Amino acid sequence: MPMLDTETVAGVSRKSHAWENYDLCIENDLFQCRIYWIKVIGSETESLFTQYTKHTFYEIQYALEGRIVMQIERNQDIRIEQSNFIVIPPDTFHQIIDGDSVGARFIMAFSLEIKDNCLSGLQHDLSEPIPYRETPQMRKLLTLMLGKQDYDTPLRRKQLVGYLECFLLEMMEAISPFVYRTLPQNALNDKELRVAQIQKFIADCNGVGIRPSDIAQRFNICERHLNRIFVEITGATLKENINRKKLAKVEELVATTNLSFREISQLCDFSDAYTMNKFFKKYNYNSLREYRALSHVKKEP
Repeated sequence: MPMLDTETVAGVSRKSHAWENYDLCIENDLFQCRIYWIKVIGSETESLFTQYTKHTFYEIQYALEGRIVMQIERNQDIRIEQSNFIVIPPDTFHQIIDGDSVGARFIMAFSLEIKDNCLSGLQHDLSEPIPYRETPQMRKLLTLMLGKQDYDTPLRRKQLVGYLECFLLEMMEAISPFVYRTLPQNALNDKELRVAQIQKFIADCNGVGIRPSDIAQRFNICERHLNRIFVEITGATLKENINRKKLAKVEELVATTNLSFREISQLCDFSDAYTMNKFFKKYNYNSLREYRALSHVKKEP
């Protein structure tokens, strides 16, 4: 995932006063959300530590760079590593008490009302502040948002709302992936239930080392029938679902490690780095080398 260098984060922080007082409403079939303010803090412009406080809304604290240590209710210290985030429930005392001297945080204050029954477990998950790992898409969405300086026009404001809605959906996926898997079987029809089970299996494997024929055999379903219900339920073929998860794993390894492309191709079950690069460009539109450069990974493969 693309990383933000400190200069970029600090630059956004110095010029981001327009972000801080947005009152944005987002509503879809799954949730209703009101975003009160957004802020990016870089260590070059202000202290990363905070006073002991609580508030009536949810707050996300996202470690863009460096780690932070947050104290919750004076009796629980939580370490939040870089690229991790925590969602602080309403009426919860909290304070950042330690962390790296150089770093940056993304902070957002918001209300959240879950509307869809299949996400009912999310509210329970949000009641306990623990660190979560960003999804492959969260950093991309933040990079897009932080790259914009002016949201004063109606068009820019709509863009921001769109980015934030996608960001919230990714946050929910990171906190409670496949929440619907805990529902009784009669809550979903047979096709939806089977697709959900297989999607969970694909996600657990990161799309690596599995083929549609393997899944058909594992779940005892005709491959052609399985492909038809995947297109019906997800809008994409089973192979596309596998490839998207596999792409996310390749993106993660290219962006966050110094492994060579040959090593990554071995980990992700490609015959060689050339084949992996062709696959990567088909879906990401960047070459592996271009994507690593965008991700600010210093070591060359």
